[in-house]
Amino acid sequence: MKKALATAAMALCMGWAAMPASAQQVPAPSYARGYFDRLPCVDRIGRCFDATIGGKAVQVITDKAEFDKLKALLAELNENVRDVYWIVRDPVDGQVALDVLTRPNAMGLPHVGEEKEEPDVTVYALDGQDLDSEPEMVARQDVRVNGQPVVTQQDTLTQDFLPPGRYAMAIKYLGRKNWDRKWVFLTVAKP
Repeated sequence: MKKALATAAMALCMGWAAMPASAQQVPAPSYARGYFDRLPCVDRIGRCFDATIGGKAVQVITDKAEFDKLKALLAELNENVRDVYWIVRDPVDGQVALDVLTRPNAMGLPHVGEEKEEPDVTVYALDGQDLDSEPEMVARQDVRVNGQPVVTQQDTLTQDFLPPGRYAMAIKYLGRKNWDRKWVFLTVAKP
């Protein structure tokens, strides 16, 4: 009996050791859906790049209970905001809150590549802040009909600051090989 258990334990350990390192542990947030070690960016939840907003680091929400609480709050505030696995813990100065910098991380570099262009950032004001914007027609390179990009209307900010309050940002990292996106929760400080 002991020999059979020892053999089974050894086989289990050898099988675990034979697994690729990336398959042995799911990167944060480990509670998120659909991680596949051979295509770590395919779920498009921001694991494959790092970002700063207003000079402050965007951090992963590692605690599922915190994620669930924030998810419930965001569902009440704006139904278009989803998959917010990231947060800026400290309040951001409104004068620099639109300064978003991105770079590939070690896991993402082979899959998304170096940054091809500046990130595409969509801002969602969660506390009813009035943001100055104007409608603009934009060609969507990621959506094509008969080989041509679809043209859509979007509201483009005409101000270079954010007023105090809570926000969500969808940051799309555009790499030379692929893309990834982080949904981030942040608070802009009162001056």
